[in-house]
Amino acid sequence: MTSHSILICTVGTGNIDQLRDSLIEPLKKSIRKGEWTQVILLPSQLTAENAALLQSEVQDVPMVARPLPRAGMEDDADACFAHFDSVLDELRSTGVNPGAILVDFTRGTKAMSAALVLAAVRHDLPQLRYISGGRRDERGMVVAGTEIVAEVRTTIATARKRLDDAFRFFRHGNFAAVLEILPDSTNPFVALWPQDLLDMAAFIRPLAMFAAAWDRLDYKGALRVDLPAKGPRPSPWDSFLPSESIKTWVATLAQPFPDLNKDRAMRLRLLIADLLANGERRIRDQQFEDAIIRAYRVLELVGQIRLFDNDLDSASLPPEHPVIEKFQKELEKSKGTLLSVSRTGKFMAAREQVARILKRLNDPLAKRLLDLGNQGMVRASVRNLSVWIHGFEAVSGSDPEPLRELYKQLEDLIERDGGSEAQQRLDLARWLDFNRNLVTESRHSNT
Repeated sequence: MTSHSILICTVGTGNIDQLRDSLIEPLKKSIRKGEWTQVILLPSQLTAENAALLQSEVQDVPMVARPLPRAGMEDDADACFAHFDSVLDELRSTGVNPGAILVDFTRGTKAMSAALVLAAVRHDLPQLRYISGGRRDERGMVVAGTEIVAEVRTTIATARKRLDDAFRFFRHGNFAAVLEILPDSTNPFVALWPQDLLDMAAFIRPLAMFAAAWDRLDYKGALRVDLPAKGPRPSPWDSFLPSESIKTWVATLAQPFPDLNKDRAMRLRLLIADLLANGERRIRDQQFEDAIIRAYRVLELVGQIRLFDNDLDSASLPPEHPVIEKFQKELEKSKGTLLSVSRTGKFMAAREQVARILKRLNDPLAKRLLDLGNQGMVRASVRNLSVWIHGFEAVSGSDPEPLRELYKQLEDLIERDGGSEAQQRLDLARWLDFNRNLVTESRHSNT
């Protein structure tokens, strides 16, 4: 028996002519089956005297009555629920575990019984109790003294409801919530779930762990998740099981950054696709300030990719390179912001400087990089005022449309840079947005 063992019983009228046989003795039988630190009686105003009678006859168990506040409430299921729910709220607020509370919903009106069951389910009480009929007489009435105290688990229904909620959270990208509401092997709630639903939860949790790690750009963490090969049975959850191509995508992003510039360019082409998709999910979730930061980083990385293609690194530019040397002299002459110098004597270029260097290298995307960097929310005069950079408040506002338009332009830039393979990379990166996938599938099915 747990440290808290509380029985809660509804109290009805019973058969007025046989009050003891129809009400008092069956309730005593329920109370005597178990050891309780407290019994809480839930009568109506009409049956408060019956509860008082029961209390007077069972004095070895701490017992308290919590009657419905007003007459007539016993036939109002919503009113009964509000009262019973508040009783359970009070118990839970004192630290009583749901598993230590058992409700007996047998005696009372149908509205009272339904309300107590609903309140119990709402508070995750794992079991309910009722008194069923034993032997019946020729009238079909239960013979007094033959009643049977029976119990039923709520965990089948509540476990399925949790799985339904988890599916909705997963589909909308709230992977952390999935891990929160589905028990793992260390959760005491686990022992109360049916085995087939435990198996399903065990299948889902690593999927959520993989997705959550990927979504926060922890590719190495995602790679460490031991993903199942398949589900315990065919279900809609199978659509969340990453394919080999998806696992390869994440595994590649988890690899150490390459040493050679040409290999760096190819790696960053994967990263910008993943960052763009990540930013789209931030827009979806109305995390607009985060979406701005991701958009700027994508724009910045495209410039670095184009420099890597020219075997140049924006963080380590050789001063003797003819284009770099000439550009630095131009900056000196125009009194512009010079390329900064690293400890090794190499030059370092900021985003706009990178675009201007690319222009001098005749890169076809240089003008596009310059134009995009000087408009909308990624231009320095706006972006730098973000609370995430140098400012003290958000600059993104509440309208997602400017960000969506910016992301369309970034997608076009990525496709211009990456050619025919860019869309394939974006498709892989966008796999994690299951809500977007459902919308896309719906559109395809209607065409």
